[in-house]
Amino acid sequence: MPDTGIDLGADLYRLWRAGRDNLPSVAAVFATANRAVAATDGGLDNAFRRSDHFGGGALGPVFPQWTALRDELQLILANTAVNLEATGDALCLAATEHAKTDEAAAGEFARLRIDSGDPPRTDVPPPQYP
Repeated sequence: MPDTGIDLGADLYRLWRAGRDNLPSVAAVFATANRAVAATDGGLDNAFRRSDHFGGGALGPVFPQWTALRDELQLILANTAVNLEATGDALCLAATEHAKTDEAAAGEFARLRIDSGDPPRTDVPPPQYP
């Protein structure tokens, strides 16, 4: 990354765009996957129900391990979504604040935001936790 000037402003714009558009878009994918995994909770009892005749309880011996695995995956997906969104916010803040230190960079940063347009912020569904 250049230290000053127009080139720095262009790099700051790319950094800001990654934080504003790219990372939130990826965060939304993880949050959507998290919510899909969370939605499997309701039907697990029916999927694992079996006759007591086989032993191990009505849900069988695999049910607790399967539930733990599902909950761990759900948590990983939720944390990843939250972390990606927070990283995007941090990139936008860093680019905006750094632009204030160099007049030429700030001008180029502002020009690119006007010319290229500010991408709409991607809505990241709130993740669900187990």
